[in-house]
Amino acid sequence: MTDMIKYINREISWLKFNARVLQEARDNTVPLIERLRFLGIYSNNLDEFYKVRYATVLRALQVDTSAYNNIIENQSLSDLLEEIKQVVAIQQQSYDRTYDVIIKELQEEGIFFVNDYQIEGEQIQFVENFFKTKLRHTIAVFLWNPDSKTIPELRDGTFYLAVKMTKYAKSIKNTYALIEVPTYLHNRFVILPSQNKQQYIIFLEDIIRYHLKEIFHLFDFDSIEAHSIKISKDAELDIDQDLQTSLMEKISRSVDDRRKGEPVRMVYDREMAPDTLLYLKKVFHLDHYDSLSPGSKYHNKKDFLGFPDIGRPDLEFEPIEPITPPDFEASNSFIDVIRKKDQLIYTPYIDYSVFLKTLREAAIDPKVESIKMTVYRVADDSQIMSALINAAKNGKKVVAVLELRARFDEAANVHWSKRLQDAGATVIFGVPGLKVHSKIGVITYSKKSKQKQIAFVSTGNFHEKTARIYTDFTLLTSHQGICAEIDQIFDFFQANYKIKDYEYLIVSPHETRDKIYALIDQEIHNASEGKPAQINIKVNSLSDQEMIDKLYAASKAGVEVRMVVRGINCLIPGIPGLSSNIQAVSVVDRFLEHPRVYWFKNGGDDLVYISSADLMTRNIDNRVEVSCPILDKKLKKMVMQIFELNMEDNVKGRLHNQTLNEVYTTNDLPPNRSQLSIYQYFKNLYDIKSKSEK
Repeated sequence: MTDMIKYINREISWLKFNARVLQEARDNTVPLIERLRFLGIYSNNLDEFYKVRYATVLRALQVDTSAYNNIIENQSLSDLLEEIKQVVAIQQQSYDRTYDVIIKELQEEGIFFVNDYQIEGEQIQFVENFFKTKLRHTIAVFLWNPDSKTIPELRDGTFYLAVKMTKYAKSIKNTYALIEVPTYLHNRFVILPSQNKQQYIIFLEDIIRYHLKEIFHLFDFDSIEAHSIKISKDAELDIDQDLQTSLMEKISRSVDDRRKGEPVRMVYDREMAPDTLLYLKKVFHLDHYDSLSPGSKYHNKKDFLGFPDIGRPDLEFEPIEPITPPDFEASNSFIDVIRKKDQLIYTPYIDYSVFLKTLREAAIDPKVESIKMTVYRVADDSQIMSALINAAKNGKKVVAVLELRARFDEAANVHWSKRLQDAGATVIFGVPGLKVHSKIGVITYSKKSKQKQIAFVSTGNFHEKTARIYTDFTLLTSHQGICAEIDQIFDFFQANYKIKDYEYLIVSPHETRDKIYALIDQEIHNASEGKPAQINIKVNSLSDQEMIDKLYAASKAGVEVRMVVRGINCLIPGIPGLSSNIQAVSVVDRFLEHPRVYWFKNGGDDLVYISSADLMTRNIDNRVEVSCPILDKKLKKMVMQIFELNMEDNVKGRLHNQTLNEVYTTNDLPPNRSQLSIYQYFKNLYDIKSKSEK
């Protein structure tokens, strides 16, 4: 037992999750343009991995090895970095092959990508006109002196063309430059005039390449070449301890400083000349710990997420029509509906506008006195924030607990905090030392001279755009015990010394670990007495070592443990004598599986919680998270049924195992693609017929 491998490193497990995303891009049953978008998701994920996770390991290695808690004993950080590079290199080869296959299949559909050497006919005039009228004045050019040691300030999330101008006379040094490709201003993919019923698309950077001589017409050179590079920089915010500076000012300053973060990875065109590559390594101060990844001509393929509509719906997912529960369809007041009976939204299958309309109603309802809610990530043009601003302007007390440290959304949250304050809302910037990750709110109103409340608890952000692509639960409840406890959490936000016990909720950082342990212990006790005992968990990530050990103990005690873990899973199921009673699957499909659910069999009287908390140390011990029980029997059954459909997915489900290969779940049951099955479940539940059935 002492030599048994009991855990998987968090970073390696995350990379294997991204391999499952890449698997979707390779899946011929996925519509062709959607496969292209899965390439974009993979690339976007990997960018964030290097900016955050890889950078964290690298920083720990260079500054303080104790700053990184590696769950794998005797694995040095330098060995971990090397393993990461090897895994990514293998995935990159698969990625490039997949991209080539998709491009070929697009050609078979009459859709062609052309490069700067293939433009012809009327396309030439179109490209020249596009460059002159739209592109020329938006590109930025950075020139380097050959002996320069300074690095131009690079825009985060943007990629560049490394330009080399050469004079054949040996005494003249090469001239180098960087061109910023302004994909933040233009769609990366420019649709060219069609010809013979065939569609043509050109990358934005190829239009720039086509005009290189015009861009650098002031320079004397015999040859000019441009190769793409992409730099990923350390995205950790440096929040200093200056007590005279407000948190909002610190966040604003740190977001600006992020642009100056240390490079941790460079992806470059493998056709780049060796001397150009050497020069770039020098000016970017890239050493042997930093990741250098040779790639194809085109980088930053995360832009495939925004691949334009080319009028081929047959090559995209068929749209689903969100369902509005009949209780809301038949009522003029959504607050009254919730007051009478708990409601549960499960996006994207249930229409998120139910929640939006509830907030908008509260903003103008004369009976509503106050609205309190947490804000982690919201849409750029958020209807939710507009409703809060509207409510504040209508004289209602609005309290928004706004987490300024939501990674990569800090600037947007600073913007919204100012707008809320200008409208008269009270804005609380989180809790010192803790990130507020909970998704909760409470609306207080008057009813027959008495104060009443409704509350909402979600597993996902209050974000109407991600609600179309993330699966998440949002509970709308009038249970006065739950409402009162959510109100108590807002008291804690305003006075952090007010730490209270909760009867219904499970709240991090003060309770989650102990209460989850107690619930697991109860299942162990029930198993010992021959009572029904089972633990069912659905999370994005499971990496807390103590929690994993607790689940191992439950397995050894004979408790069946079933888990749906989309991403990181450091637990290894199926090890004889340790985890033989544990099953774990990952569902990767059209929608991002995002809910957190904790379901304990409890001797037959099922306890079901929805939560904002993954089973990671940061969520358990270092964040404000809320888990809320589902008390309504019908809603509880709904959550349990959705879990079962996920667990039994034999089309898009993959097994978590020690080999870390992307093995699909197989069984003798009829095909069950859980995301489609769940949509059909709701249609049956609410007796909704499709257009073809009407």
